[in-house]
Amino acid sequence: MPKKLDKSAVLKIVKTAFGVLAVVFIAWYFCGNWSEFSETIMNVNLGVFAFSMLFYFVYKITLAALFHYITKINGCAISFRKAIPAYLYSILGKYIPGKVFMLAARLTYYKEENAPLSKVTVCFFIENVCTLLGAAMLFILSLFFFPNELLGNYRWLTILLIAAFFICIHPKIINTVLKMIGKIFKKDLRIPMKYAQILKVVLMFIGNWLIVGFGFFMLVRSVDPSVGWNEMLFCAGIYGISAIMGILAVFAPSGIGVREGIMLAGLMLIMPESSAAVVSVISRLWQSAAELILIAAAFTVTRAVKFRERSSKTKSR
Repeated sequence: MPKKLDKSAVLKIVKTAFGVLAVVFIAWYFCGNWSEFSETIMNVNLGVFAFSMLFYFVYKITLAALFHYITKINGCAISFRKAIPAYLYSILGKYIPGKVFMLAARLTYYKEENAPLSKVTVCFFIENVCTLLGAAMLFILSLFFFPNELLGNYRWLTILLIAAFFICIHPKIINTVLKMIGKIFKKDLRIPMKYAQILKVVLMFIGNWLIVGFGFFMLVRSVDPSVGWNEMLFCAGIYGISAIMGILAVFAPSGIGVREGIMLAGLMLIMPESSAAVVSVISRLWQSAAELILIAAAFTVTRAVKFRERSSKTKSR
């Protein structure tokens, strides 16, 4: 009789292959663009740059916690201690062309804990919808601070957009849209949450976007300290809209190129084109460096915990 496949061994091979593939794509991107990064970083205040990165750390760890909260609501959570590293490891998937690798990476860790994968997939979808909604609200709020007289005459429209936003996040409206999208992809897409739950989660995502938006504003000031504090929310909004377009650009790994183009166009309204170009280029290094540091930290802590557990079991025998 043929030997039965060892699922744990298969999962380990899949995770290793995924990690190697992600590292190859990251190395390919940064090696190909290193001359551009090395030139621009000379114009940056490294102290402010490092300070701004702290907010990106908080943003990503909070995102991991928010995903864990969503899985708890939908009955597919694993332990918090394992959920956070699983989320951080899956970030590598965004650097591989195609948008399914983040989900695939996350599912391998949840499968090890026998979590219902169909529910985890729904939670992943909810997370992405809420991420887009949070970024959209951040951008809408930033319209109040848009450095353009044309928009100043239409502030009432911004207020209407905010009201429309909170109406459109009703599950009946979201699920109607998802049903139409589901017909295209032949999938049953539906968010099984009540309005109060969605509202609570979306508000938490908006709060988290404000955190990373402030970090991005500090990144802008590390390049051009003349950018005023009154332009903080505008900078955050530009980061939010660039992130939305990067997520929607399914053809680009991690939205490379798309995000930078939107960012450059927006920042040119408040700073010289040369400085805006530096921010758009270095923002990728800012984001990727923070993510890789978090992934390395998660890997180190996980390994240390496993080593300690094995040591304690050996001593107890």
